[in-house]
Amino acid sequence: MRFVLVACDGGARDALKPVGDALDVALEDIASAECADEAYWRKRFANTVASVLVVGTSDSDRGRRVESAARRSARAAGFPVVAIEDFPGNYSDVRGGKASLAIVESLPARELCVQKLGRLAPPCEVLSPARYDVYRARLAELRKATEARWRLQNARSPRVLWAGQPETADCLRTLNALLPALRACGTSVMLKAHPRDPGYAEGSYQKLLEDAAIAYEDMTALSVTDALAAGPRLVITQFSSVAIEAGFYGIPGLCVLLPDAGGARLREKKGYAVPPFCTAGAVDVVSSAKSVEPSLRRLLSDASFRDHLLRSFDDYFDVHASATQKLVSRLNTLARAVPGQH
Repeated sequence: MRFVLVACDGGARDALKPVGDALDVALEDIASAECADEAYWRKRFANTVASVLVVGTSDSDRGRRVESAARRSARAAGFPVVAIEDFPGNYSDVRGGKASLAIVESLPARELCVQKLGRLAPPCEVLSPARYDVYRARLAELRKATEARWRLQNARSPRVLWAGQPETADCLRTLNALLPALRACGTSVMLKAHPRDPGYAEGSYQKLLEDAAIAYEDMTALSVTDALAAGPRLVITQFSSVAIEAGFYGIPGLCVLLPDAGGARLREKKGYAVPPFCTAGAVDVVSSAKSVEPSLRRLLSDASFRDHLLRSFDDYFDVHASATQKLVSRLNTLARAVPGQH
């Protein structure tokens, strides 16, 4: 049997990578502009013994075009399509390319998919993301290293990591709302802009922080793992998955979802107001500027609240159980059910 793995955006590729590694199948090269055309994938499927398309759920315009073309072509060729959500709400219906199965991270994520798509929703199965197995395997080590890093830092001047997203205007509105609280709490900022954010190259964030006299360190060029290994006391974002990765290091996360910025963008992109992992208490959330400072103070100084968040995080993301082999086993079962693939 043969699998074809197609994903475009960084998060979508991260979601599929453990599957590719376990099956010894490389993700498809999607650099060519032709990848957004169904003709490209029809030819690709005609020249392979593929039995299953495993596809990501990118939310960029190009990502959706490429993955949609692959989904339609696979279904036309008679192949099952398995979509692996990298963020709740990312799965979308594609006419002629409905997934045979969608893998979602939690029961609330499955409920969101069904509510959002109704009769167009595919069958959904719950499995905590395999992309985080690399962290699960090192959980105790990562958390021990984080605590050691904190002991070396000045507790009176905590560092927070800002994890940005692609929309410059939304990020700037959110950071502007954060500035008074950051000053009041005496925090410095570890700046990690999104790689697709044009505002970073223009110096928008650097100027904002400098004008506000907030000390910052630009960590945009670093990987997420290197940025988290530096030991921020907290990760602040709108709804970046960096806040989830931080939890495996024992670092709490805060989603700031203002109505005129991250909140509106989340509803536009995903179809809901609050991420299910926030509703479950795994990551803290605020939705108004006036709530930012009390939330920030609590997250930085209240050890019992930080511990509560971490316990909720561990439950929601099932941090002690590997997910990759369960996912691969499910894919193999689906592949074996395809006629002629036994």
